[in-house]
Amino acid sequence: MTRRDFLKGVVAASTVFPVVAAQMDNKQSELFPSSGSQWIKRSPVGIAICKRYDFREVKKSLRMLFDRLGGIKNLVRNKRVTVKVNLVNTSQEDVYGIPLWLTVTVHPVVAKALGALLVENGAREVIFCDQLPFKPLNHQAFVGYGFDISDFNKVMNGKAKFVNTRNKGEYKDYAWVKVPDGELATAWEVNRVYWDTDVLISLAKLKNHVSAGITAGMKNLFGIPPSSLYGDDLENEPNEDAVGYRNQTMHNCIRKPFTSSESFTGKSIRGEHGYNVPRFIVDLASAFPIDLVVIDGISVIQTAEGWWNGSMVSVTRPCVLIAGRNPVCTDSVAAAVMGFDPDTPDKTLPFVNGANYLALARRRSLGENRIQNIEIFGVDLTKARVEFQPTFRRIAV
Repeated sequence: MTRRDFLKGVVAASTVFPVVAAQMDNKQSELFPSSGSQWIKRSPVGIAICKRYDFREVKKSLRMLFDRLGGIKNLVRNKRVTVKVNLVNTSQEDVYGIPLWLTVTVHPVVAKALGALLVENGAREVIFCDQLPFKPLNHQAFVGYGFDISDFNKVMNGKAKFVNTRNKGEYKDYAWVKVPDGELATAWEVNRVYWDTDVLISLAKLKNHVSAGITAGMKNLFGIPPSSLYGDDLENEPNEDAVGYRNQTMHNCIRKPFTSSESFTGKSIRGEHGYNVPRFIVDLASAFPIDLVVIDGISVIQTAEGWWNGSMVSVTRPCVLIAGRNPVCTDSVAAAVMGFDPDTPDKTLPFVNGANYLALARRRSLGENRIQNIEIFGVDLTKARVEFQPTFRRIAV
């Protein structure tokens, strides 16, 4: 039985035996009745103040958060752990001369501290991965983001591995992962590293996002579909050498991916990134259940997700780390830390360009997004909150 088969069984059981299903997740995810017969997953989310990227300070803060979540030993001991890192489709830019990892991408110190704690709690192997626009498929693709494999392995007892998932990589074929009740996608065809794993962790950066409203644990999964099948630089067929982004297939939706079978439902709206992106986020989170979310909010940008959104982008220092077991709950707390209401209607701040993906996720029973229903520990939300400047309206093209 694969991890995904097991998860499907837990979901099925939860509709009849919610208490039993909750206990099977290390008592960290409880199910509560919402409207009618729908059950909503809910689990605690922690906030820690961490003012600088010092390895010991970051590690101490993460350890405290994990301990308050009930510990991670039962989650990772003797397991293969895959950490989806929030990087971007280049490592050769900066924001007004400030490095990527202080603005747009996960800081390597946070990734390294997380990796050290995973190994200390018994992880058999820890794979850091993302789809990166470089031909190398190993650690060489991560150098420009400040990720040094030798530095990681010094604190991880040689158990760290870096994988660029822009194609099928070292595997003979792709994994075909079905989407339960998918709205825009019925399945995803991806590098098997995201399937052949025991634990999936989303290590994200705290930011606004023009299409999604915010970037956090769930939006981070947008980097899973590979360029080789979904990329903008494809012509008429798949290409293992492709390195392009997925704007045409997953933002503006002006063409279908070159997957081995039909996988998109045709329910996307051409050019409406604010409609398409939030729904793809939920379809990805449904297909790839996240076991743990960690959000780097120490030094970030606000207004948008990257320098490519223009001069409105600015650097800010919330000085927080956020962690939780349920991605919807965790992303909702992240939105609240940014000064936004995670249950606000579509087309309102911060989701000014489209749908509120957190509300969509709750309606798919993936988790709770109403902040009054989420247990928050660590730093009080009122003390952690930083009023982010909102993203801007962008007309669909």
